Amino acid sequence: MDFLKILKSFEEFVYEALTWLLLLPRTLLRIVLHPRRMTRYAATELGDGGEGRFDDAISPPLLLILCVLVAHFIDLAIRAQAPAAPGTLASVLLASEQNLLLYRTIAFGVWAMAGAACFLWRTGVSIGRTTLRRPFYEQCYLVAPFALVLSISGSLMLMGERWLVVGGSLTLAGGLWLWLVQVDWIRARTHSTWWHALVFGTLVLLVGSVVNALVGHALSHTRHADVSEAAARNDAPEDPEIR
Repeated sequence: MDFLKILKSFEEFVYEALTWLLLLPRTLLRIVLHPRRMTRYAATELGDGGEGRFDDAISPPLLLILCVLVAHFIDLAIRAQAPAAPGTLASVLLASEQNLLLYRTIAFGVWAMAGAACFLWRTGVSIGRTTLRRPFYEQCYLVAPFALVLSISGSLMLMGERWLVVGGSLTLAGGLWLWLVQVDWIRARTHSTWWHALVFGTLVLLVGSVVNALVGHALSHTRHADVSEAAARNDAPEDPEIR
């Protein structure tokens, strides 16, 4: 009976994974061409408690994860992974593919969470698990294409000087697109003026960039040995003579 359950679960996973091959490019194209429509779609589907939610598209958080995964596969094919200083937390992170994927997903999720938090702050709604969910889902749709483009452009720029212009252009294009759709999103959701919407879009990009820069700096400058020694000191039994 357990084997049949495992086989059934594997069957469902294979079917779901194969549907991603069709729905992933379709969902991305719809977001790029109609970002406001897709954020409304995310909010509507999230409010639907049935099993058919996001039936004709990929759910926002899953789309963000898949975009990071696709970019990671491209990075592996290019073999242009940025070196990290030995002995740092960043080197430990880059040594594991699972940890690297998790870090990249969270890093891009920071922009989605920043957009959701700034939206609640702008509308005067208290921040909580329930209130964050809907704007976060909408933001995941907006951040997913940006995550894919930014990851690919970063890999291209590591390939050599001749790819710097291409990678830099993709980075600027992705950042500009995200800024514009953020401006349009807040105007549609709050009926704000252009001035407030421009400030909001800039704030979201700045918050996400600053948070990721601080985390990256901490990972690159924190020695793994120091962290291990600190953990060992905390776990070491207390000497009774010290008392």
